[in-house]
Amino acid sequence: MTELISKLELKKVNQAVQKMQQLAQKIDIFCSALLFQAQRRIHYVFNKREIYTSIKKRKGNCLRCGRCCHASLKCQHLEYDENGLSLCKVYDRKPTMCSLYPYNENDYFYHIKPACGYNYDT
Repeated sequence: MTELISKLELKKVNQAVQKMQQLAQKIDIFCSALLFQAQRRIHYVFNKREIYTSIKKRKGNCLRCGRCCHASLKCQHLEYDENGLSLCKVYDRKPTMCSLYPYNENDYFYHIKPACGYNYDT
C-alpha cells in the first residue's frame, strides 16, 4: 500500500516539475522576445541606412501567419481572416517595424525563425 502511495506522490511531483518546466520555457521566450523587441527598435533608430540596404537582400514572402506579431506580447490589432491569415485591424499597411521584420539574417525571434517565410543567403 505504501508503495502505491509513493508511486502516486512521485507521479504528482513529476507532473508539477513538468508544468514548472513548461512555465519556465514560456517565461524565457517572453523575456527574450521582449528584450529582442527593444534591441530591434534601438538598432532601427541608429542604423536606418544599414537596415534598408540589408532588407534588399531579403528573400521570400510574409506567410501572414502572425507569429512575429505576438512573439512577445500579442499585438492587440492582430486578427485573422476566414482563411486563417493574419491581418491588422487598425492599419491599412503594416507599421514600419512590422514591415521590416526581419531586416537582416540576425533579426529573427529565435523561436519562430524556422517558420518564417523570409530568409537571407549567408
